[in-house]
Amino acid sequence: MLDNEWFEQYKIGVPLIDADHLNLFREVARFNEHLQSGMSAEDLGKSLNFLDKYVGAHFAREEMLMREKAYPYYTQHKTLHLQLKKVVFAVRRVFETDMEKVDKEKLHQFLRDWLIEHILKVDAKLVPYVNGAYSNDSRSVERLQFIGLSEEVTIDEELVAVTVKVPQSKQKVIERCAFALMHNTPEAQDLEEIALAATGMTIEEAMELAGAVLY
Repeated sequence: MLDNEWFEQYKIGVPLIDADHLNLFREVARFNEHLQSGMSAEDLGKSLNFLDKYVGAHFAREEMLMREKAYPYYTQHKTLHLQLKKVVFAVRRVFETDMEKVDKEKLHQFLRDWLIEHILKVDAKLVPYVNGAYSNDSRSVERLQFIGLSEEVTIDEELVAVTVKVPQSKQKVIERCAFALMHNTPEAQDLEEIALAATGMTIEEAMELAGAVLY
């Protein structure tokens, strides 16, 4: 079982984030214990349910903190969060369709590698902006207070035309959504996440996204 001494090397010094990370490390440790003793479909299902809730709640808290502290790399960080959410959503989708396709060993290794990489190389960059050198820089806060609400990000993909029919009262909503997607603003990621949550994903999409952890 994971112990607190082992976890010390992964603490970044932000209590809110460290507490969430500790819960996740404990879940990964439980996952490993089940692997060693013979993981059942029920065990895997419980772990996937935990991960599904975790990536929603923890990432939301972390992103709120980044916005409050005017973190200048908010968009890049949020993109990484969305990537992991997609994988978690995809693995759950595959599991619900054919649980035998999920390689438990690969999933465990993926989670360990991703967590360590993300915490040590990505989350650690937050520290100076939360409780370090830049935490009280009012000029930075004033300059970046709307970060994530108006920023546009360069998009290299080819744009395609999409024709849809919607109720007239929703026309402006669709136009605003289209603008966000066309210009790849941070809100575009929110729209993508909402779409995944609202309509799910096809099994073909899930298989492609979760490919690294499947047999």
